[in-house]
Amino acid sequence: MSQFPIDFSQFWKDGRYFAQVPTFNPLQKKTPSDGSLVGDVVAVTTDLLGGSYKLGTVASPLKPLKPHDELEVYDALTQILPVLSTQSDFYWKLVGRSLASQLSTAKYPIRSQTSHLVFWWARLGGIMGATSIAGRVGGQSDCTSDGSNLEYSWAIPRNTDPAEDSNRRIRFTIDPFHPEFGHRIAGGAVLDYLYSDEGSLGLIKKEPGSKDWKDTIEKWLFPNIASTEELVEGATYMIAFDMEPSGEITLKMYYLPPYPPLHGSAPKDQVAAYRVTDNMEPFKKLVKQLHPSLEAPFKMFSDYIAGPGKDSGMMWVMIACDIINLEKNRLKLYMISQRTTLKDMIYDMTLGGQLTGPRVDDAMKNFAKFFTRLFPYAKSDDTALVHENNIPEADEDGRLVRSGVPMMYYYEFFVGELVPYPKIYFFMDHFSKNDLETAKSTELFFKDIGKPGHDGWLTEALAHANPHRPLEKRNGLHTMVSFGTKPTGWEVTNYYSAEVYAAERHAI
Repeated sequence: MSQFPIDFSQFWKDGRYFAQVPTFNPLQKKTPSDGSLVGDVVAVTTDLLGGSYKLGTVASPLKPLKPHDELEVYDALTQILPVLSTQSDFYWKLVGRSLASQLSTAKYPIRSQTSHLVFWWARLGGIMGATSIAGRVGGQSDCTSDGSNLEYSWAIPRNTDPAEDSNRRIRFTIDPFHPEFGHRIAGGAVLDYLYSDEGSLGLIKKEPGSKDWKDTIEKWLFPNIASTEELVEGATYMIAFDMEPSGEITLKMYYLPPYPPLHGSAPKDQVAAYRVTDNMEPFKKLVKQLHPSLEAPFKMFSDYIAGPGKDSGMMWVMIACDIINLEKNRLKLYMISQRTTLKDMIYDMTLGGQLTGPRVDDAMKNFAKFFTRLFPYAKSDDTALVHENNIPEADEDGRLVRSGVPMMYYYEFFVGELVPYPKIYFFMDHFSKNDLETAKSTELFFKDIGKPGHDGWLTEALAHANPHRPLEKRNGLHTMVSFGTKPTGWEVTNYYSAEVYAAERHAI
């Protein structure tokens, strides 16, 4: 039983943290408006909230809250939305503003910028936890190394111009914490609420059976919990939000189980697999339950981990899936490794050369280019990466902490696909000199492959979303960058901490 029981039926009704919108209106494709930006913002907000809240008035003409900010949607919403509480206002000003900048520089339509920000205001400030790291209880977030329990990500297409509409996909992940008591919340319960009619505000993408894999994984991993509301001690639950240009939101669910009990002590909760294990046997039952077509690619993967890949020291740490229908879903298994040379990375990503063909060859060629831009000192494919930041590698019990993990991979399994698809993650808050260098490296790689865009397009967007400090001051904003393969080709994604507790944020 959780040491922090919550009456969720009352929690979701607490108007300090969650806007009370008992009925919702589905977002109309063409919301009645006078045709102006402010008119569109007010119309979409009214659509989503109905008559639940009296909206304020936008000053005419609309003036930015900060000079040269150019965040008209956010500025208008700040004027018309009521303040739910000081806690919710804290996160609206820090995280909501940064999200608004990202949606704006990615050139999402005004309607979807509005709906995504209204959803943030109504539903997500209440699961961001305490407004100071001192108010946190029950462990460090696995999202970041700085303590923030939110991580943004930008999936950057290979060919679209940054000046085009919806030129990258904006996403973020939250490790939910209680806003008042500071402890972690069972993410399964949070997702169930957000997926419900009341919690979704009509924006969460729902398809028949889209929550089936989440429920199956949770029951498999935590077989003795009474309900999804029960928190398994030592586990981390993360929920990801894909901000669709349409205004819809696609959810994803992530689970990190507890570490094995220390010193032979009895486990507090039964789990199917502990964090940091190379034993893939327990996963066979789950894979079979999810879909028979996953069994063959999973066998290829598990045979590699038990055989040729044994020397890599790969250990499983996390499992995830999308909240989407069966045909589009993915099972994602996350592995950590101690090896940090390009040669070893390509070996592990191709499962020792088992994954072959033109698609794989093209991906690995571009991966090598990306690696060279990120780490120009790695003149040879046998060069190990250098730690640029002195972050503790283990906790007080000697277990690896988030930034003490040299490399992380995932292998994703699609229904109907014959092979797994790998992605590799570089912890740039561990390996980079500063955030500006990381952003420039990514930008230069895209320039190498001919992606359109003016010099500085990525660094400018990142700086605009995070005006609290210069990018060159230190690292920490960039948590990770990744290079992954998909059935449609390869993809680069950059990940960023919200830096909620950064000293610079509270000095301005």
